[in-house]
Amino acid sequence: MATIDSHFHLGLNGFSLPKLIRYLDRECIDSCWLLNWEEVAPGPWCYRHLPVEDIYEASVKYPSRIIPFYAPDPHRVDASSVLEHWHGKGIRGCGELKATLRWDSGEVVSLLTTADKLQMPVVFHMEESEARDIPYSDSLFDRLLFHGLRTERGIYKVPQAVLRILAQHYAPLRNRKASYVFPGYMLDFAALESTLRSFPSLNLIAHGPMFWKHISADACSHTELYPSGPVASEGITWRLLRDYPNLYADTSAKSGLNALTRDTNNARRFLSEFGHKVLYGTDNVLTGQTKFINSLGLSAAARKSIMGTNAQRLIHE
Repeated sequence: MATIDSHFHLGLNGFSLPKLIRYLDRECIDSCWLLNWEEVAPGPWCYRHLPVEDIYEASVKYPSRIIPFYAPDPHRVDASSVLEHWHGKGIRGCGELKATLRWDSGEVVSLLTTADKLQMPVVFHMEESEARDIPYSDSLFDRLLFHGLRTERGIYKVPQAVLRILAQHYAPLRNRKASYVFPGYMLDFAALESTLRSFPSLNLIAHGPMFWKHISADACSHTELYPSGPVASEGITWRLLRDYPNLYADTSAKSGLNALTRDTNNARRFLSEFGHKVLYGTDNVLTGQTKFINSLGLSAAARKSIMGTNAQRLIHE
């Protein structure tokens, strides 16, 4: 049975290529889907540029271990053509699609049309929009206080009297918070469902806190990204997976693992029903996914599908 980690990145959580290969060997994983992250104009939210060039080079060096994916930012005017270019070089899937756009935006529809034409599965990230705070930091004052003033002749220590004046001047500003609105990624469920209907032959693999939060019907009553406690009743995640043959999901990151481990009985029922549609993945977060899946007592067929057969089928269809 082939084992595939269907969600991994280079350069995230300290994973260089040698460390990635050691991880695959240690965990007896045959191969991984290696995904990028690209935003052409990132905002103040967390972002780590993970370029396709590194993924391609890794796949050339380890062709039997690395299955390369690439999702250009749909904001790029050349997003479709650049996806076709990399597909021609051997890129197997489109991912990770993590854009600050709605599913029904012209940019996303154009990219999905290209992925559909190229028969590339798409791994996407859903995350809700929200207001976020940025702690105010007077970096100039901090540098003067702790490191002094750097000049061409070296470091000049600022006199304490001057520092006291600066401290008084900046005191009202310290600990002040600035705020911004994080627009969210790949919103929303209604537009996702419309996309699933519009592209029936395009396989979409869901990931991210917004998708997994809605494993429970009471998701909207929780403000936190990763709700805890028993699953109240079936959320929209269940219905979409039942209704659309082209929708899949991966277990990766804190979001996927939390949705399952928060309610073991629910996880057993969920994975038993959707064993043919769930892909094992970690997103560089190695916190016991395999051990947990093994503990559920799933059928051999369901476990085999989750741990590798589903991923293998999606890139060979």
